[in-house]
Amino acid sequence: MRGNKAVVGVYTYMDDLLNTVAKMKDKGMDYVVYSPMARHEIESATMPEKSNVRRFTLVGGIVGCISGWSLAILCSLDWPMRTGAKDIVSLPAFFVIGYELTILFAALATFLGILHFCKLPDLFRKVGFDPRFTDDKFGLVVGADDNEVDGVKKTLLDSGADECSLV
Repeated sequence: MRGNKAVVGVYTYMDDLLNTVAKMKDKGMDYVVYSPMARHEIESATMPEKSNVRRFTLVGGIVGCISGWSLAILCSLDWPMRTGAKDIVSLPAFFVIGYELTILFAALATFLGILHFCKLPDLFRKVGFDPRFTDDKFGLVVGADDNEVDGVKKTLLDSGADECSLV
C-alpha cells in the first residue's frame, strides 16, 4: 500500500463505503476494502475491469492440449504397434487424451491464477484489518503519507464512517 501510514475507516452502511471509495479513487489514493459478505456493488466499485484469471485458464488449456497431443504422438512413435494397415500416428485416437489434458491443465492453471490474484494463502495479518469486518461492519483502509493523514481522516468521517483510526 502506498504511503507510510494507514487510515482505517469503519462503516455500518455499504452506501457510505461506496461513496468514500469513489472519492478515494478520484484522489488517486491506494485503498483496501473489507466486507463481511461478498457484494457485487463493492466489486464493481473497486475492480471494474475483467479478471486476469481467464488468461491463466487460456494458457493452461493451450499447454494442456499441446501436451496431450505430444504425449500421445511421441508414445506411439516410441513404441510403434501396427494393427492392420493403420498409421502409427492415428490422429482421431489422440483427441481423447488431448481433450482430457486440456481440461486438466486449464483447471490447474485457473486454480493457480486464483491463488495468485487473490493473494492466497494469506499467512500474514493485513494492515488495518479489524475482526468486526467479518461480522457486521465494512472497512476501508487507505494508505497515506504523513501530510495526507488529516485530510483522509476528515474525508472518511465526513463520508459516514462510524470511527476512524490511524494504524
